[in-house]
Amino acid sequence: MKAKIIILTPVYNDWKNLSRLLKKINKVFENQLKTKFELIIINDCSTQKYNPKKYRCKMASKISIISLYKNVGSQRAIAIGIKYLNKFYKKKIKTIIIDSDGQDNPNIIIKLINLSNISPQNSIAVRRGQRKEPFWFKIFYELYCLLIIMFSYKKIRFGNFSLLNFVDLKKVSTQNELWSAYPPTLSNNVNNLNFINADREKRFGGKSKMNFFGLIFHALKVFSALKERIFFISSFYFLVSYFLLFDNYNLYFIFLSFFLLTLNLTNFIISFRNKENFLENFKRIKINKIF
Repeated sequence: MKAKIIILTPVYNDWKNLSRLLKKINKVFENQLKTKFELIIINDCSTQKYNPKKYRCKMASKISIISLYKNVGSQRAIAIGIKYLNKFYKKKIKTIIIDSDGQDNPNIIIKLINLSNISPQNSIAVRRGQRKEPFWFKIFYELYCLLIIMFSYKKIRFGNFSLLNFVDLKKVSTQNELWSAYPPTLSNNVNNLNFINADREKRFGGKSKMNFFGLIFHALKVFSALKERIFFISSFYFLVSYFLLFDNYNLYFIFLSFFLLTLNLTNFIISFRNKENFLENFKRIKINKIF
């Protein structure tokens, strides 16, 4: 039986951008793929009013809006969406996760589905190429990626844009780390993960909600999702530095020890709270079916 295609997108006050995105997605399915899809919108407690009727699509067989009782951020909104799919969809589905601001190119959906048809046992993530972001953001993003490689030996240069097959969706949905960040949870739990490359587009409109402090908080969440790998690798760094630097309480050794201890404690504290917060927020969702 042919798998049903689900489009899952988180939205926080980006309703105009979402409308433009859905028009482009509808064209892709109508003109290229020639098949229907289901749309699930995760309303991340938006403060702006919206008209659900505006999001009707010719190629969407059903549209559901899941409204959250508080703003949790796009990563956690996606986590709730994935858990919702695991609970209410028992048949085979292919889930495409895409941001609603226009930075993920809808035309890439064609490549995702074609590659999935060739290798249905694999899920697929879109690696980010060039980013249309401020220079300062690019610098700190590269530093963030370098730290991930240094402390986890993983290269995570992809975001939310991806296609999950049903088996991997069920696997990912049970992971508490999903409440921290989606990309590292996908990297940790999906063995057969394919990649395609695509540049990030500019937002359709409005300003990005990501700033310097937002990037720091996002990095902390990603690190917490990789806590086991970071613990073992940082322990190795500690032992090496102990033998190389420990000499009458060398200041470099003291600083490194303090940094590694703080990093690991933060990771485990964030992770400890994940399960409780995940379940609490999932129980309090409101589901609005448009048609």
